[in-house]
Amino acid sequence: MMSEQWLSAIKVIVFDMDGTLYQEDTYMERYIRYLLEETDHELEADAAVHVGKAIRSGVHPFQFGHFYHMQDDMVLVRQDGAFVHGLSWEGAALADLDGRLSHESMSDLIHIGDPWCIAAVIAHKYRIPEQKLKQAFQRVRKEMICEPYRFPFRSELFQALEELDAVERKVVMTNTYLESGLEFLHYMQIHHVFDEVHCGAEKPDGIARYMESLIQQGYQPHEILSIGDNTWNDLHPVKRLGGRTCFISPYKSVDTETWDLRLTTLEELEMLLLSIQQVKRNAVTSPVEYTSEANFAAK
Repeated sequence: MMSEQWLSAIKVIVFDMDGTLYQEDTYMERYIRYLLEETDHELEADAAVHVGKAIRSGVHPFQFGHFYHMQDDMVLVRQDGAFVHGLSWEGAALADLDGRLSHESMSDLIHIGDPWCIAAVIAHKYRIPEQKLKQAFQRVRKEMICEPYRFPFRSELFQALEELDAVERKVVMTNTYLESGLEFLHYMQIHHVFDEVHCGAEKPDGIARYMESLIQQGYQPHEILSIGDNTWNDLHPVKRLGGRTCFISPYKSVDTETWDLRLTTLEELEMLLLSIQQVKRNAVTSPVEYTSEANFAAK
């Protein structure tokens, strides 16, 4: 059960795009193969894809919510705001780390937050050049909106999103470069429903800057809700500044942070948007009750 007051206070919703407004991960195998094709590691593509799928399914030592340290080829486990120990690629526990890594060290890390991040880890593992990585990324992005690989989306969710006029701002922020971000929004036919579109958003720093700008404009932190599938990029900066957070992902994460909402499906996200619209339009009555089918975990 979630109180009407919680929902009725929301004035700004910031949506991530990939993995949040649609859920699709079949691109990952092609992406990994494109990274390795015509390289010295091309014959290792099957093995690399196997590792990628193992990480995604949660059977590899590297898990969603871990951080891959590029220089040392290891994973760092984060708890209570600090990196407490590391794991080798094979899963062996490494020596405990003293304290936190500095902010500057974050540039050496890849947060394993979604399947795109898995491909990024594998690209670094095989020392794929930056230009090759860019070409593979652009290729798979183009494929995703064309036959035979075009991804499906939930039109009922987008209808609820379009009809959600009880909030003051609906914003989409994606780290994807401008051309592809706009192509995806137009493919899903939802570009027009947002008051603001930010591509190449440079999250997590970008969403922190945006959150701070909203606060400077007079919004209270609890009036801002961020919805995303990558906890480090989409949610941690917002929670740190006092905002509301909704984690949506079909994958299990070892991130130990507690979010205001934990969703797994697009149907649940649709229910949330409908509920926000309802409680902001109706007079305060009894608390909104979600069925067990929604699988909401609310604080």
